[in-house]
Amino acid sequence: MNTILDRITPPAVGAFPPLSLPEPDRYRLSNGIEVVACNQGDEEVCRIDLMFDGGYYADTLPGTASLTLLMLKEGAAGKSSETIAEAFDYHGAWLQTTTSSHYQYVTLYTLNRHLDTCIGLLADLVVRPDFPQAEFDRLRERRIQQLLVQNEKVDSLASDTFLAQIFGSEHPYGRTVTPAHLERITTADLKAYHRQHIRPDRCHIFIAGKVTDRLLDNLEQHFGQSWPYPVEALQPEARYPICPSGQHIVITHKEHALQSGIRMGLPVINRDHPDFFALKMLCTALGGYFGSRLMSNIREEKGYTYGIASSVAAMRYGSYLVISTQTGTEFTRPLIDETFAEIERLRNEAIPADELTVVKNYLRGEMARTLDSPFSIADYYLSLKANALTIDYFARQDEAIRRLTAHDLLEAARRYLCPQQFYITVAGDRNHIPPLALPR
Repeated sequence: MNTILDRITPPAVGAFPPLSLPEPDRYRLSNGIEVVACNQGDEEVCRIDLMFDGGYYADTLPGTASLTLLMLKEGAAGKSSETIAEAFDYHGAWLQTTTSSHYQYVTLYTLNRHLDTCIGLLADLVVRPDFPQAEFDRLRERRIQQLLVQNEKVDSLASDTFLAQIFGSEHPYGRTVTPAHLERITTADLKAYHRQHIRPDRCHIFIAGKVTDRLLDNLEQHFGQSWPYPVEALQPEARYPICPSGQHIVITHKEHALQSGIRMGLPVINRDHPDFFALKMLCTALGGYFGSRLMSNIREEKGYTYGIASSVAAMRYGSYLVISTQTGTEFTRPLIDETFAEIERLRNEAIPADELTVVKNYLRGEMARTLDSPFSIADYYLSLKANALTIDYFARQDEAIRRLTAHDLLEAARRYLCPQQFYITVAGDRNHIPPLALPR
């Protein structure tokens, strides 16, 4: 008997099982550095992340942290930048550096058969950088030119001004690095920053991929027994007061700009607050995915912008919600009005059951993608460390997503999305932007 295959009715979408993050393996080098390992995968490849306490929050001169890390590849242990680049390329390896608010990362991707060479070279860069003057002058000039170009973009101007509104222009979170700041930095400043922050007692190592004894032996050889603690004492991290602006609406003038860069948002609760997961889900419904309310209304229906997004940035010393977009100058006021209209809907109407299901499936699907590969799992381990969270945070977040109701989100919207408390930053041609105001 032949069964007719139904090619019209889509199959039912099955429910996700509860999600949890696998426990990592943990090792400790002879000098005390902890190594967190995600040993998964059959391919002979691995990723090594060196994570250092510091970041731009620890800058005494703005821009120092980022330049210090960028200069690691420009000369080390007597090797030139060309020699370093050619060695990594020849062995099929790739190196990147990243500076965040409180941490810095040096990441190496390498084939396991080249571990001896590539980890040795990585150690040269991290432990024995030369900071050659000629390379520094070239890099600094390039960064200055990048800043000058960036400052011509209304989106960048709006972002910088918004953070200054939320945290204050002198706070590291709200401070804008300028060409003048970079011009003051010298190689002596980079060496001082390196001595204070790129050191074993500020280092955390994460490895992912096919973890072998050879990899662990190399880490011990280059970052354990041969990397003693420095004599120079650790300096305590300074604390900067958060000074939000008393001016809730700021327009940064960019003459003849055809578009407006827009940021809207406000300070919100931190990760340790019991309502944080509800706020994150609410933010996703508002503008956190392609089918969100802001995208459906402002992009699809009104055509005011190509893209608009909302997100919650959870910083160590203060979190904020931000809505980001660009639009034609003539649509600046209508776009802001429609954004507040969508916020009012969230405050006054419970999210329908079908929409809530879509949001939950999206969020849990994104979490499930974290478990796709050892590298994405390692990314989550890094995030847990950066935010001082325990391994069960992943499962708790998944449980919260499944448990939260439309009523919970309605209460969160009324509690945390108060239009009168929003900050608005617009960068564009002031002469063509009508007066702006917060809802009453």
